[in-house]
Amino acid sequence: MKRQAEQTAAGSTTENLLDDPYQIEEASERQTFAERNHRMEWWREARLGLFIHWGPYAMPAGEWKGEEIQASYSEHIMLRAKIPAAEYEEMAAGWNPSSFDALKWVRTAKRAGLKYIIFTAKHHDGFAMYSSQVSDYSIVQHAAFGRDPLRELAEACEQEEMELGIYYSHAMDWHDPDSQGNTWDYPGNIGAYDGVESWAHDPDKRSRFERYLDSKSLPQVRELLTDYGKVGLMWFDCGGKLTREQGQQFLDTVYSLQPDCLVNSRVWKAPLGDYSNTSDNQLTTRALRQDWENIITLNDSWGYKKSDHNWKSPASIVRQIIDVVSKNGNLVINIGPTETGEWDPVSESILLEVGGWLDTCGDSIYGAGESPTARPSWGRCTVKGNTLYLHAFDRPADRKLVVPGLLSDVLRAYMLEDGRELNLTRISEQDLAIELPESVSTEGDESAKPLVIAVHCSGPVEGNPVRLLDSRGDSIQELGVFDSEISGTGLKYDTGKKGRDNLLDWTDESAEAVWSVRTLGAAEFDVCIEYGSGDGEDGGGGTFRVTTGDQTLRAQVQVTGGPYDFQEFYVGRLRFPEAGEYLIRLQAERITGRYLMQPRCLKLQR
Repeated sequence: MKRQAEQTAAGSTTENLLDDPYQIEEASERQTFAERNHRMEWWREARLGLFIHWGPYAMPAGEWKGEEIQASYSEHIMLRAKIPAAEYEEMAAGWNPSSFDALKWVRTAKRAGLKYIIFTAKHHDGFAMYSSQVSDYSIVQHAAFGRDPLRELAEACEQEEMELGIYYSHAMDWHDPDSQGNTWDYPGNIGAYDGVESWAHDPDKRSRFERYLDSKSLPQVRELLTDYGKVGLMWFDCGGKLTREQGQQFLDTVYSLQPDCLVNSRVWKAPLGDYSNTSDNQLTTRALRQDWENIITLNDSWGYKKSDHNWKSPASIVRQIIDVVSKNGNLVINIGPTETGEWDPVSESILLEVGGWLDTCGDSIYGAGESPTARPSWGRCTVKGNTLYLHAFDRPADRKLVVPGLLSDVLRAYMLEDGRELNLTRISEQDLAIELPESVSTEGDESAKPLVIAVHCSGPVEGNPVRLLDSRGDSIQELGVFDSEISGTGLKYDTGKKGRDNLLDWTDESAEAVWSVRTLGAAEFDVCIEYGSGDGEDGGGGTFRVTTGDQTLRAQVQVTGGPYDFQEFYVGRLRFPEAGEYLIRLQAERITGRYLMQPRCLKLQR
């Protein structure tokens, strides 16, 4: 996998292997609406997949010649340590993962509640994890193992009725002298971080790269789609390093061989492909288009890395599942098997604990999607048929969950875990209150799995998506910038990765972020804002305002120590005079720094 460029406030990049960029347009459909829905049907029902990153990089597992290589992803070790191709070949030749058991992998994935598997047939290192007739640089012809793990996995998936997807790094191959990335063995190559514009008009670089595409990359894609039975999806990577025409060539190749095979947008970038991908490990998300997919690791690395113990908790994985499905997306969770072909015990235990939750609450995930109701302050909602599923991350002290924006008539509500019926009350034409049992603890515990409540309606779920501000007690509502609609030249959402859930490049004084909110009556809230702002070269500065109706709160940007050193500042008090819908706007008034600031959220407190 590659790494989204980490951007400073000025928008520079330190690593630019191009995740799917946010260049989302309406795709020109080559199929009718009915044909597209038919192709996507299994994928929308599945909602959850397993990524498997496995290759020779599992042997060094993040270390080379006794030293840990400073790279988050172990599969990048050849690039980051500048390992000569001959040395990498020598290492790979001795690989013999004798504990590999494809059927065990698939059965464990099923126990974890995962519905499709994406296996790395070739990563950026150029090593084929299957029997390739195009190149003998493979686990079958080159390594001591001599078996075809992709074939065994395809057979196990067929036996267990698991959908098989294939990952293929089509744009970058560090072993091939004509591809991109390896400039230590092949100084004339296109660099790993070079954009398309750097080589597109260079006759030598372009002709050699096209030779790689025509002689290795496209032929290997053809054999993957010809020799391994039905393939549910082809998952390409680094497509932003291709021209659009080259990306289209791969897309057409897939459809010509397996018309029902799905293709992700990294075949080039959106709008190509059947669905879009977020950045790698993007924990804060926005829906990219109707069909989209979020991909995360259980720790930090995609391939196995022996020193990486930064594990996500099962509860956080469950919350990520719910959040993504509530926005009509799929979540793919990665595992990196060890050198021997086994799953490390921590990864397996996390996945199986998630699977235990899905055994009980999977009805709220599989085949479910975005709710037309408003996002509640206490969690997320999903919808399937006539049922609205409530996922309570937080539990109000008064044990009353206010379900905002539910317009449908409700027949009953019950705990999905044990079927306990719950009392419900209409508090307005649009809002419902559900009383949680006294046995449900209201103590905050981030390690706890969310409560799930099924609300059966008399017909299709109808709702108002405008967020309801909770005016009970001392509640705090956080309005994240990823939930706002933004406008203005240059202003954009950051990567959404950990610590990057902010707005970026606020250099246009006419830019703004806008939230739609609703109140049940007159209410007042103290308003705070959380942002980062450096000084000097990373310096933000200026004045801004928060407005709603005829009210305006003004404040000056303060230095926080850095653009990603987020701190909270009081802005003032906003009054909502009566029940109704309002727009809250965050706007620049004057920009005196290189940018205004990098805001994360507004916080409203009674």
